[in-house]
Amino acid sequence: MSIEQGKISKRQAIFLISNSILASMILISPALLTKEAGQDAWVAVPIAGVFGLLSGLLGNSLGVRFPGKNIVEYSIDLLGPWLGRAVAFLFAFLFLHTNAYVVRSFGSLLVTEAMPETPLIVFNILIVLIAAYGVYLGLEVFSRVNEIVFPLSIIVSMAIVAMGLPDMNFDFFKPFFSHPLPDMLRASLLLFAFYTEAAFFLMIIPSLRRPQEARQVVWPVVLILTVAMLVDVGSLLALFGHQETTRMVFPTYELAKAVRLGDLLERIESLVVGIWVGTVGLKVAAFYYVSVLAFAQIFNLKDYRPLVLPYAFILVVLSMANWTDTAQITLYMSRYFPLTALTVLGGSVMLLYLFNIFKRKASREVEKDEDDLQQT
Repeated sequence: MSIEQGKISKRQAIFLISNSILASMILISPALLTKEAGQDAWVAVPIAGVFGLLSGLLGNSLGVRFPGKNIVEYSIDLLGPWLGRAVAFLFAFLFLHTNAYVVRSFGSLLVTEAMPETPLIVFNILIVLIAAYGVYLGLEVFSRVNEIVFPLSIIVSMAIVAMGLPDMNFDFFKPFFSHPLPDMLRASLLLFAFYTEAAFFLMIIPSLRRPQEARQVVWPVVLILTVAMLVDVGSLLALFGHQETTRMVFPTYELAKAVRLGDLLERIESLVVGIWVGTVGLKVAAFYYVSVLAFAQIFNLKDYRPLVLPYAFILVVLSMANWTDTAQITLYMSRYFPLTALTVLGGSVMLLYLFNIFKRKASREVEKDEDDLQQT
């Protein structure tokens, strides 16, 4: 039985997962995609969506086989108390480390683009404290907030793209399919690494009001992410071209800066920053929550809330110590994050899935042997 008693709806789960992936994916990944696949970067988006759909269906099929249990609990059931806790610890620690990266990269955006005279640590502490407050209140509270903020962010983003349409040149997409398939596959794997972050859903399936609806969450999430990234990458290519997009650290922010509506509406990037503070804060809260909940269950605590404050301190320290500048942020995202996300998150889910198959097969064989003995 989970130590978290809050309940969320299927729609809240869809919005929470979508925001938790999209908030940072849309900020940095377009530059990485264009670096690998040039003007064909948009092709990598639906390919990554297919990978994301398959991995989501696999993860959900695992989660729903253990009613009322999250990934920590059935890791211990399947792998034993020691190995199961070790896998769960890696799972929780990766979300802690990923959270530190998200905090660091967004703090860098605010410093470099919005308020360069403000110390980076100020933004990092503020984002972490906002997330910590939401986590302390519980999953149900920040999921309800996300239910308002995420649709608003989508509406604002679509409005910005619409205002930029007159300045877009779709000839930048030509020549079509000029890059070899391996380049587009590498780009799709970079994007797919973000999809693996959806593994945190395996921690909150027991918190769904109707856990049997977990299977219905995957398709809407993949559709939202694929459409949003197609629009974003396509808009950047049409507005800047792939060479200019590759040189940018935060290309989607540059898109917002470039958009204007005559002399009536300018510098809407301030609105974008405000929306991103909300979406990124909620992403940090979601990863924060699953980390402290997992650590609490690993160490057999009755409540996760005593870990909220120590976690905040560790998160701020990691965000300041692990990356010294934007060059290291980009390097981590292009090389190390895909590797760790695919191996730790994707690998742990696959490991548990295979162990579950073998265990069920062995159980059926034992039952068959017992039936044969009874018949004889």
